[in-house]
Amino acid sequence: MLSCIIKIKRIIREKRLRGSLVVLKNTLLDLLLLPRSFYKKLSDKANTLHPGIILVGFIDIGFALGAELFGYFFGKTRAALIFNISLTVCFVLLVGLIDVVFFALPLFDIFKFFRVKEKIKNLNGQLIKLMKVYVASHFPVMPVNAFFYWLVLGPYGTEALSLLGYFVTSVITPLWHAAILARGINAIYEFDERLKTLVFFIAYLWTTMLGYALGFMINNWFFVLYR
Repeated sequence: MLSCIIKIKRIIREKRLRGSLVVLKNTLLDLLLLPRSFYKKLSDKANTLHPGIILVGFIDIGFALGAELFGYFFGKTRAALIFNISLTVCFVLLVGLIDVVFFALPLFDIFKFFRVKEKIKNLNGQLIKLMKVYVASHFPVMPVNAFFYWLVLGPYGTEALSLLGYFVTSVITPLWHAAILARGINAIYEFDERLKTLVFFIAYLWTTMLGYALGFMINNWFFVLYR
């Protein structure tokens, strides 16, 4: 009888421990990848997407400028400074639009062939939600990237820190970004469980290719226009 009671208590403790671990895991995932409830609340209204496009463009141009910021905006004549600032505003709007649209449209077409739990009735609204998932995916990653860029470009930029910064921004944060996107995409589409891993790899490959294409375009086509 006593052994049965001890066994029952042990089972109860193990269940509580497993429950605590599950809660801890879900909390950690919500912090790193944003809660699923957040993605499900995204609206299909286009007007709330516009600030997000500007934000993405600002992030893209801001990181691309990097160490060249002082060269373009300091020690210039007034006319050159006004020209460069105006050009930057145009770049932010244009690159933000290109980034968001060229991320969402190809994936939107691919995801039409994926099995979902419930048929999507408003396709245009779903496309807007997909764009908003992409915008939101920048929020957790951007501060980390900014911190490591600052370490590399700032006064503390040693060789070791440069290697660490390169590793984090080239390997860790792209994988993290893809995981955020995969969670958001799976939340708004409710794909079959067997497709979730595939969604992650698609998001990773596409954001990587898009990032290289945008980087080439910004550095070789846009920045050469500065005075």
